[in-house]
Amino acid sequence: MIMAGILYAKDGKIFCRDYMELYIPMIYFEDGIASNKGASIETLGLLYTRAFPGGEEGPVRFFNIPSVVNVNIYDFENETIRLPNGKSVDVMTLKYMKDSCVLHQTVTRGREVAEDFLAMILNGKLPKTLDYRRIINLWWRNLEISGVSFKVPSKIYEMIIASIYRSPSDPKERFGQYFGRQTNPSGLDYKTGNVRSVVKELSTFSGMVFEDIGTMISNGISNSIDGVEEPVSPLEKIIYY
Repeated sequence: MIMAGILYAKDGKIFCRDYMELYIPMIYFEDGIASNKGASIETLGLLYTRAFPGGEEGPVRFFNIPSVVNVNIYDFENETIRLPNGKSVDVMTLKYMKDSCVLHQTVTRGREVAEDFLAMILNGKLPKTLDYRRIINLWWRNLEISGVSFKVPSKIYEMIIASIYRSPSDPKERFGQYFGRQTNPSGLDYKTGNVRSVVKELSTFSGMVFEDIGTMISNGISNSIDGVEEPVSPLEKIIYY
């Protein structure tokens, strides 16, 4: 949890070694992933940070705690920063002087921690600045922190991620398929949606066995009018047979 050279632990709290900035994407507040509590901000701990050892500006680094944390507020401003992956993002910058307390060393364990992260994945709410290739490892890390096991094999987690993350040009195609065709693939080109929207776009049959049959049938009619080709699931083939 402690970032070597930037943070250190003492008396159950995490302090910064030098002047440090912590960046919370503004989209977190819009999506309900972060909330201002006055003296602190409760947020998903997938953030970015930059240290200034000896007054020299260091690189932007990934702050990797895939769980809800409370970070202290001393001074802040809103700005736009450029991430190591080249993307620019609007953030709230929290500023910490040397030896300031940033957050508590411990994080909450329990079922709610795992459920909240699962809900973020199913609703497509994880930050769009995360590389697709590291999502599965972040999920495993969250389960480790929460102390929870869903008691299913890894391929189930991977199937969920593969279904939620879609091609930027065709929502009916998984991002993994699009990614595999690229000469110089980027893990940031994906689009996401909640489970309902993904199923709706996938096929009329999938939508009808999911929920809100009226909307799904309307979507299917639109696809037929527009000549959109829909994939046929194995279950659908069995029924037809």
